[in-house]
Amino acid sequence: MKAILGDEDENGVGLRIIDNNEASHGIHVGFDGEVTYHEQDGYPDDPDKRTSEENEHVNQARRYAKYYVFAQRGYDTVEHIENPAYVDAVRRAIADLSPAEFKRYFGALYRQLRSHHDDTERPRELPSGVRKPDAVVYEPEIYLGLEVVGEDVVERAQALATAHGFDLEESTEVQPVSELSNETLSRWKAFGDDLAAIVTREDLTTDLTITGVSGLHIGYPNRLGKHEVDEADSPFTHQADARLSLLPYAPESFDEFPAYLDHHLRCQVRDCFLKMGVVPPEEFHVVGFGKFRDSRRYDHFEMYPEVHKRDGNHTPLLG
Repeated sequence: MKAILGDEDENGVGLRIIDNNEASHGIHVGFDGEVTYHEQDGYPDDPDKRTSEENEHVNQARRYAKYYVFAQRGYDTVEHIENPAYVDAVRRAIADLSPAEFKRYFGALYRQLRSHHDDTERPRELPSGVRKPDAVVYEPEIYLGLEVVGEDVVERAQALATAHGFDLEESTEVQPVSELSNETLSRWKAFGDDLAAIVTREDLTTDLTITGVSGLHIGYPNRLGKHEVDEADSPFTHQADARLSLLPYAPESFDEFPAYLDHHLRCQVRDCFLKMGVVPPEEFHVVGFGKFRDSRRYDHFEMYPEVHKRDGNHTPLLG
């Protein structure tokens, strides 16, 4: 994939993309990530007249255009859970958690996964529509925040917390979302959204850390064979920075779970690049299950390697 930035106007950024078939795409990406214009010379204009792989090449060009604008101009044009920069930031932030913090955030997820293999008590019952318990996918969302902020932001955050009825210095204990009352959860959501509105990450010298993990969203095939997600509570209403996509398995030892999540998120970063038609950086040349929907993409299109399968076709990374 190749990209050349064009002019920027009041609505977004124009650019030229040359895809992996050498087809040329003229694309305009809005500042919010919406593709507002797309013309190309390599495939039929009518999507219904394209092959499925031709449509995928067109979609790759659009994904790459949005990511290229993010990478070169800094606009928030890619949904965070599909952006390799955000997903990898979550991976690195998890690696920086203390053992106690990791257990607070991911202990319930570990117990839920182990409940499929032993008599561990299940933190969340499976939805009534689940027909095969081992065919579910666990999709909790993870939120990043600021670990170190300037004094002015600290003062504003404390004042905002007081207005919402919290004292940020009162306790550092992390409570799972499932243990919060509806009233407290509502106030935390309002506080988080208001704080996000006043903090500009780019203007601060900061380290990113994990500030919240949602309840256990559970995906499963419904009676029509489509992937349905039964959502749990979430600590914020703004977009998450990563969403796990875990099959019902976890290592027997909880001590191995951090490395297991690290590998899973490396696979997700890999997937973010591959579906843009780009070979991922070398540290993400890994084999394993990343994003659920991307594993289906690899099964469907011959243009992708079967990197989600241990015994699949892994070379070349892009065909």
